[in-house]
Amino acid sequence: MVQTIHSILSVAAHTVPNATAATLRDERQTFAEVHAHTGRYINLLASLGVSKGDRVMLQADFELEHIALYFATQYLGAIFAPVNPAFRVAEVRDIADYLQPTLVVQDASHAKNGPVVRDGTIHAIIGPSGSSTSLNLPSAAEGQPAIPALPSPVMPEDTHAIFLTSGSTGRPKGVEITHQASWLRSMIGASRFVNCGGRGELLTFPMFHWAGWNYLMENWAYKRAAHFIPNASGDEIAHAINKHDPAFIYAIPAIWERVLASKVPFDGSRLRHIGSGTSKFDIELMDRLKARFPNAYRGIFYGSTEFGGACSLIDEEIARRPGSVGLPGSGIESRVVDGELQLRGPTVMKGYYNLPEQTAEVLQDGWYRTGDLVEVDGDGFITIVGRAREVIRSGGETIAPAEVELALRDFPGLRGVAVVGLDDPVWGEIVCAVTELEAGCECPPVERLRSHLEGRIASFKHPRRVFALPELPRTAATGQIMRSRIKQIVIEYSAMSAAGESGGRISG
Repeated sequence: MVQTIHSILSVAAHTVPNATAATLRDERQTFAEVHAHTGRYINLLASLGVSKGDRVMLQADFELEHIALYFATQYLGAIFAPVNPAFRVAEVRDIADYLQPTLVVQDASHAKNGPVVRDGTIHAIIGPSGSSTSLNLPSAAEGQPAIPALPSPVMPEDTHAIFLTSGSTGRPKGVEITHQASWLRSMIGASRFVNCGGRGELLTFPMFHWAGWNYLMENWAYKRAAHFIPNASGDEIAHAINKHDPAFIYAIPAIWERVLASKVPFDGSRLRHIGSGTSKFDIELMDRLKARFPNAYRGIFYGSTEFGGACSLIDEEIARRPGSVGLPGSGIESRVVDGELQLRGPTVMKGYYNLPEQTAEVLQDGWYRTGDLVEVDGDGFITIVGRAREVIRSGGETIAPAEVELALRDFPGLRGVAVVGLDDPVWGEIVCAVTELEAGCECPPVERLRSHLEGRIASFKHPRRVFALPELPRTAATGQIMRSRIKQIVIEYSAMSAAGESGGRISG
């Protein structure tokens, strides 16, 4: 098989054309239907001038219609670039300036917030248009033939997608992933479905994230259905288990907590695989999942947008090695340099889009510097003990402290602010703002900070706790904020004071 993304859909459509490919709410599509609809989108995008190397940027709440856009973009050799629907207009404009897309696609609810396109960029609507005068892609695609007019120009080494991830500077970096790397990522993970019969997976991951599309392709590599859960509430997942009888569910810890808290009855004994990761995992949560899903094979997975899935800790090893992320997968080399985990393998990213210096910082001779500080035991099992770089990982999202600090800089009464991540059993980490106040000012409630940030940055980046220090620690030579020292002060204060649970003024 040619190692390109469209080939996964093409093989499934020709092998099991009438099998369920995807569901969302009450909508269902077979592999043949997705393949034909993708063909119409291929011809439509080609007629709009989209060609190899062009960026196609999407910001919309997920619908099945997006799948045809995704695979059509791949077929043409263009580059799919999804954007978080929670991003505000200013954030999306910055991303458009960075990626310079040929085509920007939004749903009507996001398009009404204001223009984000540059001169010469095509703007289109996917889904009901409302009052928009932009091109409506679904309507335009219906008039196109289902068979592509041109052969695909794609090679395995071509970039197929750019997924955005936050860096320590605050500006998102576009992670370029090739067809071959993405194809290999999906094939490695697809082996989970060997013993699952014809049953598929409930997909809880957001589809602006590489893992969302990766899990879709993992399922389709084994011709299994992907059942999308748009809001990932506990009750919604419980109802979906009853409706679809899935074999596998992967969810971050915060979502698993919602499932366990749901009052909707469901049969957990039918599930064959459960997985989690993206943040620090509480072993007690995995024990509760084992009790609720007694016949499920459990896994904790570690990876990143830049590398894909890298390590896994499976079933009985979870209890024996609490806190570990497991062993590197097949074909993946690992090493520890100055305490930092480095990985090398065929699934690694091509680089950060148009950012050669930042690419060179993390990719050296094929080795990817993860930024995670680790310890490795005598059996090779890896445990993350800290982070060399400053990004915060909360509920599967990456958050740049510098971006939040910039957005808070004009908050009344602040002389300075530092943002750090604090460990949290549900979210992995939460955003914490540590302030230095003007004379006579009180530590502001966290609600006021969040209100100030509304409309400036996405809500998942907002602080959940706020503290005030008499003075923020800074380096003597350069005056730079000492983020690690600030974090240590907050942790020590929280351990000694009940007030530390919500925040407050730290004296001394």
